[in-house]
Amino acid sequence: MDEARPAYGGRCFADIPGAVVRLLTGDGEGGLDPDVLGDLDRRWTRVALVLVDAFGWSCAERHADHPFLRRVVAEGRLARLTSQFPSTTSAHMTTLHTGLPVGETGIYEWFQLEPALDRVIAPLLFSYAGDDERETLRASDLDPATLYPATTVYERLATLGVASSAVQHSAIADTTFSRATLRGATVRPFEQGGGWAARVAAALREPGPAYVVAYVDDVDATGHVHGPASDAHVAAATGVLDTLETLAQAVPADGETLLLVTADHGQMQVDPETTVFVNEAWPEIVDHLRRGADGRPLAPAGSARDLFLHVLPGRVDEVVSHLQGLLGDLASVRPTAELVASGHLGRAGPRLRERIGDVVVLPGLGATVWWREPGRFDMLFRGHHGGLSPAEMLIPLAALPIG
Repeated sequence: MDEARPAYGGRCFADIPGAVVRLLTGDGEGGLDPDVLGDLDRRWTRVALVLVDAFGWSCAERHADHPFLRRVVAEGRLARLTSQFPSTTSAHMTTLHTGLPVGETGIYEWFQLEPALDRVIAPLLFSYAGDDERETLRASDLDPATLYPATTVYERLATLGVASSAVQHSAIADTTFSRATLRGATVRPFEQGGGWAARVAAALREPGPAYVVAYVDDVDATGHVHGPASDAHVAAATGVLDTLETLAQAVPADGETLLLVTADHGQMQVDPETTVFVNEAWPEIVDHLRRGADGRPLAPAGSARDLFLHVLPGRVDEVVSHLQGLLGDLASVRPTAELVASGHLGRAGPRLRERIGDVVVLPGLGATVWWREPGRFDMLFRGHHGGLSPAEMLIPLAALPIG
């Protein structure tokens, strides 16, 4: 199976927050390898980082002739990095805001076990997995302070004299996740379209030193519905690049501002009609899975590109063998311990180890494997991510000095 191994320790998304701290303060160790940014790896008064959800390396290649990317190549740097594994927004947004890799945050996927509740939850939504509303965990006893990491990049920068701003769509600017992970930053909501660029530009006009981070989800949202091979996806990516070019022209051209653009992951074209639902293909699988506090199987965790299963003690080999025989060449089925031991999740600390499933199903190119329960779990996407394929794992880092 074609895989792109995460390049932790210098050429991975997880290294970006540390690099930002160094660029703004000269403080800290680690971060990106110096050759990633070349002569741009120096002190800056202002750094803006725009995270374009799902704008993977293949998307950057597809749009290489766009004026913004041509300008980046001519005046700055365009580097290829890797995502963390799993290649999912939950893991990467938590890393972006806290500076900690997935192995330390314990937030690794869209759906995952929360030991304090013994239930599968959606950590970004602060809800139980399968709920059609956000914030349903507010009615539980779960303290957000135990779910999310205790410190943020913005708090650290504040102690070093750098003011931070976080530009978020108004729909997610005041969620439990945002309140927990944006501590120390001024939140600047925007309403629609390219309104984020005006917010970023305004923040960069204030006296430095300053760090501005913006999250843009147009490409990811369009890709999930229409697929990354669609005309709609091209239009969404082009619109974001057009807005980035407008932003680059609106930022003060004083030579002390660095604009960074990256992605949390890419996307793969999939067909929901071909999804294999393991609990339908093998109904007896429920007898091999742990059950949560509600008496239901602790499933599904992960996504349809990286299905994690919480298996009863002593049943891992049996589940791996049966699922591999059932799925054949469609997917690779492995004990999760193998991926932890091989470093695919970096240095897996206790927060991750107590949350991650025991078996992982990694579908091949264009395939999806999931769990179906009417009204709660299904697979409707035409573009998806979470796995180890190059389409999902390889991401760009564009760096453009302004001035």
